[in-house]
Amino acid sequence: MKTELKKRLINSIDFLRETGFFKDHSNLSSEEILEKIFNGEIDFSVLWYLDGEEGMRKRREWRIKSSGTILKEHVVKYEEEYMKKSDAEIDCELAPFDTKRFFIESSEIEAVKGMGIALIKKLARISRGIFNPTDVREEWNWRYNVRGDVRCRVFFKFREKEHYVDFTSYGQALVMEPAVWKINELIKDTRYQYYSVFIPDLWINYVVLTEEEAEKLKERGWKLSLPPERLNLD
Repeated sequence: MKTELKKRLINSIDFLRETGFFKDHSNLSSEEILEKIFNGEIDFSVLWYLDGEEGMRKRREWRIKSSGTILKEHVVKYEEEYMKKSDAEIDCELAPFDTKRFFIESSEIEAVKGMGIALIKKLARISRGIFNPTDVREEWNWRYNVRGDVRCRVFFKFREKEHYVDFTSYGQALVMEPAVWKINELIKDTRYQYYSVFIPDLWINYVVLTEEEAEKLKERGWKLSLPPERLNLD
């Protein structure tokens, strides 16, 4: 890997750390964090059922390549393309490795039991302590039709009141925006909101920010938006 490219990756981690990422690795230099990403010690999954410590154990047991190993292979193979990427694009390649700040999930997954609870827990994990639901449970409406639509309604308690959000699967396309919009309404008095991060791929991405933090990332080139209340999917 070219020294200049490695320097760009390290500089991106420096920037992310300035915005509160990788706090669990405050004892490491940014270069050390990059190396641990590349060797799979710091990792993430885009599939909810392979998330967390148990998910990492399964990935190793099933000999699934770590996301960091895949990233390193891409960086080495496509060095010239990576050198042309913007700072924001490099940031968004590395941000998902902090699973306490960045939510990432495949938009093409099969809807199965356990998914709704797992998604709520993933959203809570990146909330910076703002969104802490309890008594989480899910109910399913298997609305099989030509398109194969399914709805997962997730109930939870927040601030001593019960609420619910709906995750919908159209075929195998996961729709989360209305659910996240509703969570944003619940936490709007905190100054923090869930922002959608646009990356041209098949992933769903969220990060929790204040308006000031969002503006700082936008100035760097991040494409952020607040999720809508409804989507027209007809």
